Parts: sequence; structure tokens; C-alpha cells
Amino acid sequence: MPSDRCVVGTLAEYCRKYGGNIVVAMSIAFLACANADRAHAYSPASTPTIGTKNPRLIRPHTISMPDYSGYLTGNWFGLRTAAQQRGINFGGSLLTDGTWSLSGGEQTRNPAIRTQLTLDASLKTRFLFGVPGGTFYASYMGLWGYNGSTAPVGSLQLYDSIINPRTSVLDELYYDQKFGAVAELRAGLQDASDFFAQPPDAQPFISDSPTEFPTLIDPPTFPDTAPGIVVVFDPHAPLTLKFGAYYFDRFHPSVLDQVLNTLEPTGEPVATVLMAEGDYNWQLPGRLHGVFAVGGNWLAGKLVTLQNSTQTGGGSIYSYIDQSLWTDAAKQSIGAFITAMAADRRVSTIDLASQGGLVGTGLVPGRPHDEVGLGYEWAHISALAGLPKPYELAIEAFYAFNFSRGISIQPDLQYYINTGGGAFPDAMAATVRISISF
Repeated sequence: MPSDRCVVGTLAEYCRKYGGNIVVAMSIAFLACANADRAHAYSPASTPTIGTKNPRLIRPHTISMPDYSGYLTGNWFGLRTAAQQRGINFGGSLLTDGTWSLSGGEQTRNPAIRTQLTLDASLKTRFLFGVPGGTFYASYMGLWGYNGSTAPVGSLQLYDSIINPRTSVLDELYYDQKFGAVAELRAGLQDASDFFAQPPDAQPFISDSPTEFPTLIDPPTFPDTAPGIVVVFDPHAPLTLKFGAYYFDRFHPSVLDQVLNTLEPTGEPVATVLMAEGDYNWQLPGRLHGVFAVGGNWLAGKLVTLQNSTQTGGGSIYSYIDQSLWTDAAKQSIGAFITAMAADRRVSTIDLASQGGLVGTGLVPGRPHDEVGLGYEWAHISALAGLPKPYELAIEAFYAFNFSRGISIQPDLQYYINTGGGAFPDAMAATVRISISF
């Protein structure tokens, strides 16, 4: 862990440099100090994963007795372990993304900087009520800065997963019950991407499309989570089935929604979102895991079409394959994924899409936990959208430096062809993500 003296001094220096922006200053200060103190080795087994489309920590109740050595703030002088022995776990992450449009796009050379703070906690019912397999979970989300879903790139496929800045949001609040290896039930305010449409090797990409499938019609995902019920059958078997139902009421939020700011009016009518997915898992010789998934969603309710009429209901389907290609005893690995999806062309601007990529871990000598990736995101545009070009194509490359104490820095470069369906010139955007787990 960085020394207090180092952090305080560096924090003061960067506060002055960045005009009092405490969030940006804290991110850079912790990174600088932790990189100078490498006494604790990075441990992927105990380090939460950051960099998913919803860049939050792996939920603390999904980690089996972590020792917290992979967190910036450590074990809190033993308090975390003491709480853990009573079924209580805490987690948190701080991310700062800075994007610069290098050429083309909607606005060239205009930076977009945004920060996301996540705090979460869980309580296992085995300790509280003597009920095994149950967990209460809550998470807070705070976002500040430039809206990552708009300029400077202007792409249809969002160039960054931190979008729609807003503060003080109760992101998730649910109860999860596992019934041994047979089934899992989750009820409450939740994110559909906890279960659906998530190729494992797509997680490190900064672009939104590989893990926020662009053909899904109004999915209840970050930053617009929704109350719902999810049932998973045979969660540890080769064939896993998942079913979810989520409720939207943007026009008439409840008193709790208004107080907690969880359902802001965004134009969607009262509706129910139904989702389903089937996963088939296998393992090839050499511990090479693979998964094939097929799923889809259906939004029941009145939808506004691309021609400004209305229709009742609309849906989409998707599939993906994710395969580990190579691994060795030193935990070096290469994985690949590819997706295919389609949506109702009358209501979805993107009616066909595909993403794919390669991700390597530990391929650079002396950097056993770093990740490198190369991928593409292709989107076909509905003829009813009235855009100049029929598709948008993005190529993305990144390298993630994973340091000790849950700190990483990830440069990312994306090039867009037919940006915004030809509405803007071909664009190149560079992003740097600083991630801290505490």
C-alpha cells in the first residue's frame, strides 16, 4: 500500500495542478505512489476485476474469503476480515477516463474526462438468519464529468462504457438466493448484464458495444437498472438456462425512485422487459474453457418507431462464442470471442451487429498480469434510420498495465469508419482509463 506521506504529498501536488479536481487528483496520486511501492505482488485471485462495460468491482459476495491484498486500502487493520467472518463484505472502485478525439468525428481534439465511483456491500444470510446461500447486496454509483455517450466521437456504438453522468444513484439493491448447484434466484433493483449478454473475453474492452449489445431494445442495464426477478437453472452445469423479467416505469417513478434518483424519466413508457439466455460450457484439453450462448429480449409496451409511429412490443436476439485458445502454467493466456445479433429494424437504429476480439494476458516479459487486446465492432444501420451510410465499423486496441494493490492504467485506441452512419468523418479516439480498487 502506498505510504500516507507519499499519498498526501502527491495528492496536494496534483490538486494544485488540476485546479482542485479532487477525483482526478486522487486517482493520479494513488497511481503514482502505488507504482513506486511494489512490495505486495499483484494477485489476480484476490484482485477484483475492473474494466467491464459496467466498470464496477466484482461484487464482494462473489469472492470466496478474499485476503484483500489486491485492494488499495488493504484489510483495514483486520476490520475487513473480522466483518467477513460475520458475513459482511465491502468493495469499491474509482475510475477516471480521459478521451481525446485525435481526428474526425463530431469534435476534433476536444477532450472528454469523466469519473465513476462505485461503493458496494453485501450481507450473507447464513450469518444473520441461519439461511445458507442467501445474500443481500447494495451498491452506490456516482458519476461526474463529460457525457461519454455524446461528443467528441459521435459514433452510434458508444466509445466508452462510462455514460450518462449523474450523481448519488442507488445502482443495485437486491436479494440473491442460491439453491445449491440447482438454481439461483435474484429479486430487486438490478442490472441485467449481471447475467445476460456477457462474453468473458469481451470484458476488458473500453468500448461499450462488446458487453452492451447495441441491438438490445431498452435493456435494464447500467446506468438505468430496474426492479426485476431473475432465475438461473443449473448455474454450474454444462447447460445453464437464465430467465429475467424487469419492470420499467419512467413516466411515473415511485417515491423511492424519486428520492434515490434510480429511475429518471427518459421517454420510455410503462413496460416489462423479458430476457432469456442459454449457455453451453465445455473444456478442451489443456484447460481451455469455451462457452456458446444464445439469448434475446422483448420489450412489452408501446414503442416509437424510426418513422415516428408506434407499435406494440419489440425485441432482439443474440449469440456469442467465447473460447480460451492457449494457457500455460504461468497463467499466461490468449482468449477470443465473436458475437452476432439482430433487432427489429422498425425501432432499432442498429438492426444487425457483430463484435469480436482477441485478449492476451501476461504476454509481455516481466508483466505477467498485464492484458492486451485487439477487436472490432460492426453495426449495420436500419434503412429506416435515414443515415448516409449503411454501417459503422470500429477497430479497438488496448494495453492494460495491472499494478499491485488493485491499480491499473489502460491506454485504448479506437478508429471508426462511417462514424455515426456517415454523419461525421472517420474518427480516431484515444482513451486512458485509470482504475483503482479499494
